[in-house]
Amino acid sequence: MDGAEELIKKARSAVILPHVNADGDALGSCLAMAELLGALGKEAVIYAEEPVGQRLRFMADGIKVYGGETEVYDTCIVLDCGDRERLGERAALADRAGCVLNIDHHKTNTMFGDVNYVDAQASSTGELIAGLYGSLGAEMSAAAAGYLYTAICSDTGCFAYSNTSPKTMRTAAELMEKGIDHAAAARLLFDSVPLETELFKAELTGKIRSYFGGRLRIVSADPASAEKYGLDIEDVSDIVDIPRRICGTEIAASIKDVNGMIRVSLRSNGEADVSEAAQAFGGGGHAKAAGCTVEASDIAEAEEMVVKACGELLR
Repeated sequence: MDGAEELIKKARSAVILPHVNADGDALGSCLAMAELLGALGKEAVIYAEEPVGQRLRFMADGIKVYGGETEVYDTCIVLDCGDRERLGERAALADRAGCVLNIDHHKTNTMFGDVNYVDAQASSTGELIAGLYGSLGAEMSAAAAGYLYTAICSDTGCFAYSNTSPKTMRTAAELMEKGIDHAAAARLLFDSVPLETELFKAELTGKIRSYFGGRLRIVSADPASAEKYGLDIEDVSDIVDIPRRICGTEIAASIKDVNGMIRVSLRSNGEADVSEAAQAFGGGGHAKAAGCTVEASDIAEAEEMVVKACGELLR
């Protein structure tokens, strides 16, 4: 952490970047980092690769969408991003910056920064940013506390996943003491789903495919299937939870065709380390939750590849 603290202290202007397809932890961490830099009297701007999806639109304020901007910042802070490739086109901003600070909690992080603060024991990047507030002696605003609570809540499944530690709970309690509406954060993340999305997920539930006696279960979706319900496939998230919740599932996988890119999400309910399967396809993540983009001609081919990789884990 020392290197991260020193770099933040020295920074005058910073560009903050989450990974592509930013999730709740990435967005909340970026917003809280911008607040931290502001409290220290430094300039900061956040650039996402694409517009924030509908489910997380409540966190979109303060997030700019990259459009080829050519500004130069003395510091680039990359948050919740396991490797440089997950910056997309915004890698140009990192290349022009004087120094890159990489803050993350994925064990598969490639340590691509000039300074790397990576702690795979942390529940979330939000938990790490909360710690930086204390170590830097910065005053945390109620807004920043809300961003961080949302980040942590998002990556722990509202504190239900195995990555939740006693330290995670203590951090969450300290954030709650800032007067945030924790119930609202959980509701916005998990209990604010449009009817059309639920109908779509109900259709997907009926199309779960099981392998290895139900130890592996897979669900897939493409743009056409989502459009039937007036949905953009990019705005439909967490479909991997559909097979994950089924009794007997040890590994759950979702496969999505997003503009010709085949994205795979993996979840482990048992001993299997799904980050190993994700890494085989150039992705990464955690033992219990990982993801990747698969080079396949279509969903059917991608599914064959996923079944083979996960079968190795289930031996």
